[in-house]
Amino acid sequence: MKTDKQIIEDRKKRFPNLTQEAIRFIDATPDENYPLRILQAYRENCNARYETHGLDENDTRFWEIMNEMQEQRANVLDEAIAKMIKP
Repeated sequence: MKTDKQIIEDRKKRFPNLTQEAIRFIDATPDENYPLRILQAYRENCNARYETHGLDENDTRFWEIMNEMQEQRANVLDEAIAKMIKP
């Protein structure tokens, strides 16, 4: 079984760099704000983008599409979060 470090190194070989690290921890206190914290963490992760400079043209377009999907996910999450915090 691969270690976490080996898994990360394998990922780096296959994927371009992200502009930020993913959030790996959410305060899991079982209270009424827990679902909101989950959505907010997923939303924060949507700020990450794949860096496409220096890639082959064919690869660049694929990762640009992945970045566009990330932006669309962010919009959906923004709407859901706004509904949850609306008084």
